[in-house]
Amino acid sequence: MVRRRSDLEEEGPLRAKPRNVRVRAREEEAPVDERPRRKVEVRTRPSPEERPRRGKTSESEPPAPKSSNRRVERTSVPDEPADALAATPLASLPPPPRGGQRFVRARRIVLGTLKLVAVLAGIAGAIAVGRLTRDYVRTSPAFAIATIELEGRARLEESEVLRAAGVSVGTNVFELAPEDVRARLERHPWIASAEVERRLPGTFRLRIVERTPSLVLALGPSLYLVDESGSVFKEVAPGDPVDLPIVSGIERDRFLRERAWRTALLSEIDVLLDDWRAAGLWRREPIAEIHVEADDGLVLHVGEDAMEVRLGRAPFLPKLRKLRRVLDRLQAESSRALYVHLDNVRRPDRVVVRLREEPEPVVEAMPEASAGEPTPG
Repeated sequence: MVRRRSDLEEEGPLRAKPRNVRVRAREEEAPVDERPRRKVEVRTRPSPEERPRRGKTSESEPPAPKSSNRRVERTSVPDEPADALAATPLASLPPPPRGGQRFVRARRIVLGTLKLVAVLAGIAGAIAVGRLTRDYVRTSPAFAIATIELEGRARLEESEVLRAAGVSVGTNVFELAPEDVRARLERHPWIASAEVERRLPGTFRLRIVERTPSLVLALGPSLYLVDESGSVFKEVAPGDPVDLPIVSGIERDRFLRERAWRTALLSEIDVLLDDWRAAGLWRREPIAEIHVEADDGLVLHVGEDAMEVRLGRAPFLPKLRKLRRVLDRLQAESSRALYVHLDNVRRPDRVVVRLREEPEPVVEAMPEASAGEPTPG
């Protein structure tokens, strides 16, 4: 007799096919002195005899009894991931023998030592090769200086420039660093700047810029040269140019002590010289002396007769244009001024001029004419 599924359901549910392993976890309260652990219930897989048969089922066939061979094991598993991983079958494998770990560790130490020795040997070899190469290039005649090119020299002699640079024909080209040669050249008082270039195998190229003196500065009994940038670069020596405007009236101690005042004063004098050229007076009335007064005003002595021109403080160009108009008018009248004052602060449009007095004509006594000689008509 074949029983239907509905009849079987009325008598009781069919036994489902159990899974391989089913794990149910239940949280328990952890004791105070231990970590929280979980209870794990493990059910074993039923044997083939215990499995329910598929297909038709007779009414007289009783349901399959529960297996009595099933064994349930309970164990506690820690909550932490590391401890849970330790409970897996992989953690139950026996550790590798200690001898293998020691061999691996020794092998790593030996390989690291060999690598370090190889690196040190390479560095030592590179240093040795570098020293040999340096000794060769510094002693080989192929790298001796054969050509020295010098540019920019005007006042200085070539021998003086080479002596200041420390460069000579026959010296090894690697014994002289271009930076050192340039520093030695720029320490020379007449050289404002220098450029040095080394060309292999044996050429040095020197380019210098000489200073151009524009003033002679009088500080007490000593005279110093001042270039176009307003820098005092050397004391006047025999052979130096002295046909330049002389700056006088400066207190030596103040000039050496007050750097800001010194820089401002020399800059103002430099502006005055530029404005003197711009006004067209440089060739017409050459400046012989620039006197600095107590209030830092400037007084000029110009021309062959040392005409006094009192300018005061800057700006100078408007005053110098007035001076040129005054000199043009006096020249048209065949006259010459003794001094011209252009430093009136309250009335800057006023110019004070004092003419130079003309000397009275001197009548010299003529000798008497002898007899027979014609008398001058």
